[in-house]
Amino acid sequence: MNKFIAKYLIVIYLLSATELNQLLKLPILFSHFVEHQQQDPSMSFTDFLYHHYAIDHGDDGDAATDNKLPFKSHDHCCSFIFPISIFFTIQLSQIKTIVIEKKNILFSSSANIISAYLSSIWQPPRF
Repeated sequence: MNKFIAKYLIVIYLLSATELNQLLKLPILFSHFVEHQQQDPSMSFTDFLYHHYAIDHGDDGDAATDNKLPFKSHDHCCSFIFPISIFFTIQLSQIKTIVIEKKNILFSSSANIISAYLSSIWQPPRF
């Protein structure tokens, strides 16, 4: 039962908060393809997708149906938040004082390093 509820909540979230709800428009895509195929029997599905998604085909008399196709318009989906609040009570029994000591750290600049010392690392080992 818990797996079912978890899957159900994931599906609800994905359909409401993402553009996955566009997949619910797939039947419109296929029915519109059938309409175009009745007008032009030589049109393949890839030609149909190219005609409606890749190029600006203008108004061919079915602009209202074209705008209902998946991923042609945005439905301004919004997310929802479950009104579940979990409150934690934290009890501080003792407040500890932390003392931070200030230490002076000395940094040396690269001007103090002898260049011969740096180049000696690239020398072969000496026995």
